[in-house]
Amino acid sequence: MPLLLAATATHPRRRARTAPATLRMVAGLVAALLLAGCGLVSPPRPASLLRFEFAPTTGDGYMNQLLTIYNDGTRLLAPTLEFTALDAARSPLPAVQVTTVYGSDRGRLVVPPGGGVDVLVFTGEGAPLAEDVTVSVRAAEVVDAPVVGVEPVVTPMDDAGRVLDRNGRFTAVSLRNDDSEPMSVRLVYIIWTDPEGDQRQQAQQVVPVGDLIVVPPKRSTLVPVAGAARTAVAGAAGRVPASIKAYLSR
Repeated sequence: MPLLLAATATHPRRRARTAPATLRMVAGLVAALLLAGCGLVSPPRPASLLRFEFAPTTGDGYMNQLLTIYNDGTRLLAPTLEFTALDAARSPLPAVQVTTVYGSDRGRLVVPPGGGVDVLVFTGEGAPLAEDVTVSVRAAEVVDAPVVGVEPVVTPMDDAGRVLDRNGRFTAVSLRNDDSEPMSVRLVYIIWTDPEGDQRQQAQQVVPVGDLIVVPPKRSTLVPVAGAARTAVAGAAGRVPASIKAYLSR
């Protein structure tokens, strides 16, 4: 609701009669209510509810270059983020491009109250020097969907319905929703680099599996692995590190 702070008259106005005291009191009360409704009790902007933490390494068996996105609000938020890579001295690396696995740089990732994660990918000259990032919020939209308090359970399977691990040659993925509300997710198959020594592992290829998937409450949904995703699984399975991940999306 816009609040008129000042007005400039373009010509002199005639003096109006003084309004009765009761009308002046009502007018003052209305003005006070309008002021409270428009500014003093307005909710915080969605972008102001977001905080970030970056960890270049997270230990064996965990994804590196992890961005934690804290959501201090009570609604689902879909941010569109922009990153600047920094070296160990926190100096910018202008030749390094920063992208994401789950799409928080494209407004794809939905962050529940409390928070969620994304994974960063550094490319370009000087990418191995990136130790931190600055994060700019280009947009943050409230998502009109139920808040879910659990993550989807992801289980890769073969044509016979047998459960496989993430490095197997799976042909379908079971998504289970243990929440009492429906959840909307996307699946990605991630092929990781296999670095030597103390170099960080990062995503080398990210392949979507299907499109937006709505999983009913307390139910499982079977998602076939087809097209480019099936080709990627067939080429990487048992040969290079890989993962199949689901994330809240819209």
